[in-house]
Amino acid sequence: MKKILNYKTVFLGITCLFVLFFYIQYLSSENTKEDETTFALQVIEQDSLWIYEVYEGNNLFIRQEYIPAVKGKQVFKSKEDAEKIGNLVMSKLSNNKMPVISIEDLNASAITFKKI
Repeated sequence: MKKILNYKTVFLGITCLFVLFFYIQYLSSENTKEDETTFALQVIEQDSLWIYEVYEGNNLFIRQEYIPAVKGKQVFKSKEDAEKIGNLVMSKLSNNKMPVISIEDLNASAITFKKI
C-alpha cells in the first residue's frame, strides 16, 4: 500500500514538472512573437510640408499627411513635429494600444496647429 502511494506521488511530481516546463515554453514563445513585430518611422518632406510614415517590417502601416485630431487639413509645419507624433504613434503600437492621437497629446508634445 505504501509502495503504491510512493509511485503515485512520484508520478504526480513528474506530471507537475512537465506541465510547468511546457507552460514556461509557451510563455517564452509568446514573448518572442511580440518582439518580432518592429515598427520604423520615416519622416519625409513633400511640397514644403512634413509627412510621417510608420512601417511594420517592410510594409507601410500608417501614412499621416495631416495633423491628427485637429479640425481641417492642417499639415505638420516642421520635421520635429511630425517626428514627435510619429514616435508617439509607434510607442502606442509597440505597447499594443490603439494609435489614436488626441488634442492633449498634441499639446503635451508642443505641436503647432491652429485651433479652429
